[in-house]
Amino acid sequence: MSNLTERRLGIAFGLLGGALVLLGSLASLFVGVVDLAVGRPYAAIGSVDLATVLLVLGALALLFTSLARRDWKDRPVASGVMMVVLAAIGWAFLGLGENVVSLVGALFVLVGGVLLLVDPAQRMVATLATA
Repeated sequence: MSNLTERRLGIAFGLLGGALVLLGSLASLFVGVVDLAVGRPYAAIGSVDLATVLLVLGALALLFTSLARRDWKDRPVASGVMMVVLAAIGWAFLGLGENVVSLVGALFVLVGGVLLLVDPAQRMVATLATA
């Protein structure tokens, strides 16, 4: 495991977290369909709204994770910051609700974003220490 860097671990956590958020979105959509079939239209609207927000958050988390993997190799700070912000937004919408899969996914996205920020922070501290 000596070849696993913080960046690779951050990308792995980001991909896993984004996939879990998307899975939670599908679960929320399924609950909304069941609520609609049972005859609770207001609960169905709430579940479908949550599924839509989670779909967007999961897709954005996967987008920024893939950008850290390919296009923005030189600038993992932007991807890391965006992943941390997306995780915070996800927690704001989820609270401590019943969608545990998405909560765990948001936690993984947060860990991935922080891991992407480790190497630039180390370089910045080293630069400041030599100055």
